[in-house]
Amino acid sequence: MSAGKLFIERSVYAFAVGTISGGVVGLCGWGGAQVMIPSMTFPVRFANYSQLSASGISLSSLSMSTLSSGYRYWQEGCIDIPIVFALGIPAVISARVGSGFAKKLSSDALSLFFNSFSIVLIPTHYYIQQRADHRASQQDRVIPDKSHSSEKLAQHAIMGLFSGVISALMGVGGLPFIMSYITEATHLPHHHVQGTTVCALVPSIIVSAVSRMKAIPVGTAGLVAAGAMVGSQGGASVSLSLSEERLRQIYMLSLVVFGGRSMIGAIRNIRDMMAKKNM
Repeated sequence: MSAGKLFIERSVYAFAVGTISGGVVGLCGWGGAQVMIPSMTFPVRFANYSQLSASGISLSSLSMSTLSSGYRYWQEGCIDIPIVFALGIPAVISARVGSGFAKKLSSDALSLFFNSFSIVLIPTHYYIQQRADHRASQQDRVIPDKSHSSEKLAQHAIMGLFSGVISALMGVGGLPFIMSYITEATHLPHHHVQGTTVCALVPSIIVSAVSRMKAIPVGTAGLVAAGAMVGSQGGASVSLSLSEERLRQIYMLSLVVFGGRSMIGAIRNIRDMMAKKNM
């Protein structure tokens, strides 16, 4: 196969992966890494990157899609500024720590962490969304929102520290974690939860991506980023046009789909690691 044909195939593939991943982030508020990392590590001639490089592509590219979709949510007034800063600033600090730790792990270990942590979190996300559905159904119940009190802001900051590490290790894995946290800790509508989460984690995602620049294939990452920006705008626009109930249903469906994929991936990781150990 000629180098020119391979370049075209790689470019089209990278842009398509970015578009789909960005669309998923814009629509669901998460899931871009769950699409992008397996696609970039898939054993075909125009992908087949290491787990570290794939997570670097994910972080650098999805930083663009989160910026794009975050701006769209901001235009619609669907973000909570105090919570964004309370979560976002600590996450930037901890993302540096997480990135340093990620560089010390093998590709297999990173992949296993990515899949295993996803499996652990999926039931938690689903349970919290069920609770949120129940709260939303109690229309006559008025609950005071204290999410901007000093105690709550300190709590947000602690969760921001944790999410920065998770984002660095998983490649934007902190998005669903923070979405579930904001859903449980506040009484914001789901559109505001998604917008606030995306905007809060943009700085830590960028920091994590910059710290992995040596492992990132810049040309591929650029094409994926371009696709991600296009997809995220479309996904966010669709998200904002949906009712809160329908948007929450789509989010819960994404948990089931990506959770199943992560379970299969974790089993494969354990099998491969055991096979290498026995060699």
